Amino acid sequence: MEFKPYLKKLTPYPPGKTVDEIRRELAIEGPVYKFNSNENPLGPSRKVVKVIKELAKTVHLYPEASYIELKKALAEKWGLSPENFVLGNGSNEVIELVFKALVNPGDEVLVSQPSFLMYEKFAQIYGAKVKTVPLDKDLKHHIPGLLKKLSRKTKVIFLDHPNNPTGSVLGPKDWGLLFKNLPENVLVVIDEAYGEFIENPEVPIGIEFLQNGFNVLVLRTFSKAYGLAGLRLGYGMAEKNLVKVLDALRQPFNLNLFAYKAGLAVLNDQAYLKKSQKVVKEGRKYLTYELSALGFKVYPSEANFIMVDFGKFCETIYQSLLKKGLLLRPLKPYGFPNALRITIGLPEQNKILVEAIKDLLG
Repeated sequence: MEFKPYLKKLTPYPPGKTVDEIRRELAIEGPVYKFNSNENPLGPSRKVVKVIKELAKTVHLYPEASYIELKKALAEKWGLSPENFVLGNGSNEVIELVFKALVNPGDEVLVSQPSFLMYEKFAQIYGAKVKTVPLDKDLKHHIPGLLKKLSRKTKVIFLDHPNNPTGSVLGPKDWGLLFKNLPENVLVVIDEAYGEFIENPEVPIGIEFLQNGFNVLVLRTFSKAYGLAGLRLGYGMAEKNLVKVLDALRQPFNLNLFAYKAGLAVLNDQAYLKKSQKVVKEGRKYLTYELSALGFKVYPSEANFIMVDFGKFCETIYQSLLKKGLLLRPLKPYGFPNALRITIGLPEQNKILVEAIKDLLG
């Protein structure tokens, strides 16, 4: 067999280690705390658990293929039409649909460096050329740099907002500069996986640009604020013609029955969402204050994680905490060899982490 030549350098996405993996590798018998994968520390909504138990008797049947009830619920939430939504097996699948619909081998996509790694992975899979632009001095997307990289071959710009792994966001002037100078045929994918955790009211979100007629696809996920990471459920919002093409490209029954109905259940659980947001916002402030007080650089974040520069102590802290069952995410693959990304946990979990770091420092 002869594989596509541009796949030779393709490497798998490096996911965060699971609890079971850590237990096996390090023979840890005590509690394991996951600060490495940006999951929801609350666990699932009670409404989700209830609906999954009820559905267990019907898993021999296919789900409704149109997923119209979930689309209607999302349309009501965002003030759009059901025809503005495409659903995916995680928002990752919607990203891949963009490549299937718009990007030919040899076309170009623009991404920031660093950002969510899957943008580049999909570009490699589909034979597209990736042009990367380093984040600016504030670790935000560098809009002037991205605009300079535009060419006639540019099809898509991917912007994770907040950025992963820095947690940074863009202000109105940044977005204004982008759309003022962007060709109409270039799609901007605004990936708001962490959008529910944006606290600053002056930070624009993607729905505003969609409603104002800009050429955008806004991504959202149920994995973070809604606690459904294990069920893989995400969606995109865009103008109807784009959604119609993306929807035609997705696999039939791409959402499993549990994901479909759990999404409906958790959308109706506003108390759960508010609690998720409260835990993150308060925990973000606590960890930022405590780690800054220890002399470490904590970067401003609007996500459910923070990025911390531990300097010369980084590797020692990471390895030592790992042995204690405290999992953090090393950021060397993202270009920050002295930094770790820390998911916001429950208050008691955050306190355990801070105390463990203090103990390591003596």
